Amino acid sequence: MIGAGSIVELPQDTQIVSGQRHRKLLYNVARSAETVGYVYIIIRLVSLLSTSEKTWQMWTLFLLETFFIHLARKEQSLTVLATRNPESLPRKRLRLQGNKDLPHVDVLLPCCGEDVDVILQTVQAACTLDYPKSHFRVLVLDDGQSQLLEKTVLELQAQWPHLSYNSRGRQSGQVFAKSGNLNYALTSLQRDFQPEFCAILDADSIPTREFLRATLPHLLMDPEAALVSTRQYFYNLPSGDPLSQSRGHFYTCQNAKLDTLGIAIDSGSGAVFRRQSIVDVGLYPTYSFSEDWQLSLLLRGMGHKTFQVDEALQFGQVPASLAGHIAQRKRWNIGHAQQIVAMLSSRSKSLPSQLRLSIARNGFGIVFEEIGCLLGFAAVPLLLFCGEKLVPTSSPNMVALQFILSLGQALLTWAFEFLQAAYTGHESTPFAFLENKWLAGCEFNALFPVNDKTNKLEIANVYAILRFYFVSKKPKGSFITGSSENSFNHKTELSLCMRLYRDLWENGIFYSVILLTFLLSSMIYSSISATGKVEGVFMHAITTIAWPQLAHICVLVLKNLSVPMIYLLDPPNYTTRAIPFADMGTSQLKTEKDVVQGEAVQATWKGIR
Repeated sequence: MIGAGSIVELPQDTQIVSGQRHRKLLYNVARSAETVGYVYIIIRLVSLLSTSEKTWQMWTLFLLETFFIHLARKEQSLTVLATRNPESLPRKRLRLQGNKDLPHVDVLLPCCGEDVDVILQTVQAACTLDYPKSHFRVLVLDDGQSQLLEKTVLELQAQWPHLSYNSRGRQSGQVFAKSGNLNYALTSLQRDFQPEFCAILDADSIPTREFLRATLPHLLMDPEAALVSTRQYFYNLPSGDPLSQSRGHFYTCQNAKLDTLGIAIDSGSGAVFRRQSIVDVGLYPTYSFSEDWQLSLLLRGMGHKTFQVDEALQFGQVPASLAGHIAQRKRWNIGHAQQIVAMLSSRSKSLPSQLRLSIARNGFGIVFEEIGCLLGFAAVPLLLFCGEKLVPTSSPNMVALQFILSLGQALLTWAFEFLQAAYTGHESTPFAFLENKWLAGCEFNALFPVNDKTNKLEIANVYAILRFYFVSKKPKGSFITGSSENSFNHKTELSLCMRLYRDLWENGIFYSVILLTFLLSSMIYSSISATGKVEGVFMHAITTIAWPQLAHICVLVLKNLSVPMIYLLDPPNYTTRAIPFADMGTSQLKTEKDVVQGEAVQATWKGIR
């Protein structure tokens, strides 16, 4: 085992250091928002139960408020847990030094049908990592049985003897290909030699040269740590990232705080883990498409620590089309639906009952949020079009108290969101926890499939979940986002009419356009109708459109539904170059973090050319 003296600490990113000055205020605002939210919900419930004028509209608004406060409270509660201890600081930047007594590592590259050129870029980058070649192997795990890939890898072995091609044969009809592929490596391929650590890279995720030296120290310094996940950076993101494909909020807000608690979520590619820990929990779970997420929950439940490193240590690709993006999100949501079924079945009886309940509850919470957003987004215009007051007014004092609490909770929530954005160096935007929730029901036409043989992976999140439960548990096409079997990976030039048809109907933006139109119309209608009410303009307004929580929800829904509209009006351009920064001077990059990423990519690019 290597000694801690061979590990050095690098200066922390100035953006992270700068964000720490908001830490105490963020904690206090989060606690205040959480507390006021609880008090507000209780007062609202008491008011509804004690009045004789309650209507279904009033109860619907109450449920709507409770749901959105719940979504915000999750963020606030996590912040309180992660920041209440002054000693819980952001993860350090560490580097493993020297070449003596280093642990052995197997770098696993699972692939299945991706473009061979893309796979080979990752292979070359993995083979040239800054690590003694005698202490690491690169194992290409091909479930696609590509003869071209096999031939090329065998030829590259002359240059890199630590590289090997492996295939367990085409797994026709097997749903859980990736987890099964990884388990094949951890068992059959490592039968004669078991490395202490393993790393996983997706077929399109190019690691930087210092990838292993930056991740291994976190495992070496803490024997209880089982896995280190690395943030995924992407080299083909379009300008402005209109679909939030970078997942900045997940990495900088949610997972960074979970990392502080030692329970970070494995985001798949770029993970480095202690092999024996994975074996001890039964290898990669094969009951869900989201095997990385499920592995994190299993490790957490078994008492292992899991970390996240925020550094730019890998660069991959996001789906370069709306259909591909929807397919990827669909797969994730079906994965969470699968974990509920799996934990309630007899197959999971080997797991402790408390752990099974925890995993099922986690999946149910995610599915519940998707359904809640689908219904909640539609409920807002419905309530406003009804034209009825949404808050009981029989007691003026109770109305005033609820209004003050409603306004206070909304203001505290906004303050928290902007403080959190500042805390992350503005890598996350306010209310980013709702990003991509417009996908919850966008694929209305998926309810009426014309040709079941097409690769229609672009189905709405909620419909995809329902289809999994009640129609079919087997995918159509390939659930490997980058697979050439999926039609959305085939670049074709479309006419304006065909593009509009594809985006509006096939990709489901039509649903969001209709809902956005209804929401704007209902807000205008509610504002105008207040002038003709006998109880007065002011009283009607503050019990409908001007009720603080409802106005707050309207803004959030408008912000969310505008995303596909902006995409439709201004389609993003995805770069097709292998690494777009390859010949970009660092002077063209704006921030210190951009410069560091640019330098890392250029160094990686030079290593694989």
